[in-house]
Amino acid sequence: MLARDIMTTPVTTLDEGHNVREAVEIVNASKIGAVPVVDGEGRLTGIVTEGDLLRRVASSWVRRAVPHTRDREDALADYVKARSWRVKDVMSTPVISAAPTATASQLAELLQAHDIKHLPVVEDGRLAGMISRRDLMRALLEVPRQCTASGDEALGTAVRSRLESELEITAPMVKATVSNGIVTLRGEVETELERAAARVAAESVRGVGGVLNKITLASAW
Repeated sequence: MLARDIMTTPVTTLDEGHNVREAVEIVNASKIGAVPVVDGEGRLTGIVTEGDLLRRVASSWVRRAVPHTRDREDALADYVKARSWRVKDVMSTPVISAAPTATASQLAELLQAHDIKHLPVVEDGRLAGMISRRDLMRALLEVPRQCTASGDEALGTAVRSRLESELEITAPMVKATVSNGIVTLRGEVETELERAAARVAAESVRGVGGVLNKITLASAW
């Protein structure tokens, strides 16, 4: 599943000439919590989030002088962002974005690594769509059933493949058999955590109806 399959389009946008009051109205109306900012050619230049606007509105109630200190440049930048009524000054930039060909796992990694909730999708420099955490979770839960392993033999192959590729647990260490969709794991590992990880790996294979974890711990002697 790729970004182009998940993204919302068309996308409500702002331009740098909008003021903050207009941005608040547009963000509220869009009901997505973040609106990308584009130039006249549709190129992404920034993004305005509910957090950006909340900080800007809240700052209207606070008045502090910018001191002549070592950190004055940073303080002046904060002052502009907190006081300006121009979207260009308030928006977050640079923007973390994804290509239409990004996979679901790559999208999840971007959202988590940068602690963001919305991800613009950019193609040839222009905004193509938007993806939120909610969009991604919904898409992952709605994976077509044809992507699910079917039949005990196919499930067994999928479980063994996942154990080896993700945990480096090979067949001589742990054997996985499947009967009526129920996976039975037998073998020996070094730690309780490794035993639990093997169970989780088996459970995560789509189509598995349950896991009987009969893996034992290797003797310490």
